[in-house]
Amino acid sequence: MSFYLFGRPDEPMRLKSYSATTKAGKTVLKIELESTDMWAVAHALTELAQVQAGQRIKPAAAKAAKAKPEMRLALPSPQLALPKPK
Repeated sequence: MSFYLFGRPDEPMRLKSYSATTKAGKTVLKIELESTDMWAVAHALTELAQVQAGQRIKPAAAKAAKAKPEMRLALPSPQLALPKPK
């Protein structure tokens, strides 16, 4: 996410309110912003949409690693024939 809020009085996006609720071990943080600059609103919505799209992608590497571990024998495999005489 690449938009920021600062405490300056001339900010295009201003913090209106925020709250947090916790239920079943998860916390939800709600942030309400206000703006008179529609470009700032459009930029914030675009960045939030990109964040949401990125978080919905399932990590492929985690599934591949958990797929099936290689089975290894504790001892080397036995010889199938006697060695050639010298």
